[in-house]
Amino acid sequence: MASSPLRLVASVVTTCVVAAGGLAVTYSVTAPRIAAQERAAEQRAMAKVLPDAARFEPVAPVLLDAAKKAAAAGQIEGLWRGYAASGDDAGWCIRVSARGYGGPVRMVIGLDRNGKVQGLTILSMNETPGLGTRVESEQWFLKQFTELPAGFGDRDVRALDAISGATRSSRAVKNCVAAAGAAFLAIRGR
Repeated sequence: MASSPLRLVASVVTTCVVAAGGLAVTYSVTAPRIAAQERAAEQRAMAKVLPDAARFEPVAPVLLDAAKKAAAAGQIEGLWRGYAASGDDAGWCIRVSARGYGGPVRMVIGLDRNGKVQGLTILSMNETPGLGTRVESEQWFLKQFTELPAGFGDRDVRALDAISGATRSSRAVKNCVAAAGAAFLAIRGR
């Protein structure tokens, strides 16, 4: 009888070890593919929000650090300079996130060389379906950000309309845009 509990423990431990090994193998096979898909989605998002750019180059760490420090409303996760096919400066792409109702809302925002929003797209969010997700589906909401003046500030963003019933989600998008504007102002002279 004493061996029965030991057998049970041994079989549970063996099952856990085999399952963990299977998960580790699966992760090692799929991780590079997932990372490549995320990079491709990010490139598509940058091309969408800054359509005049033919290529994007990550900025120097000193510029990224300056942008991160300036963005109080959201977190700057990445910063790229966009270049037209001719090699001319096309503007900036900023990957930024801010806390929504269901977690972080991650976006890419395209700014022209003067700091005017050219486009914005949501990369990921976990907002409430039918309520918080309206920040992505209601075009008027996203369009109002492209009407901000060049060099806009936090006050300009706060004056924009929110979606009724999706206050936290709307605030997350506003915080992302405000953070991108602050980042632009911090790096424009560098």
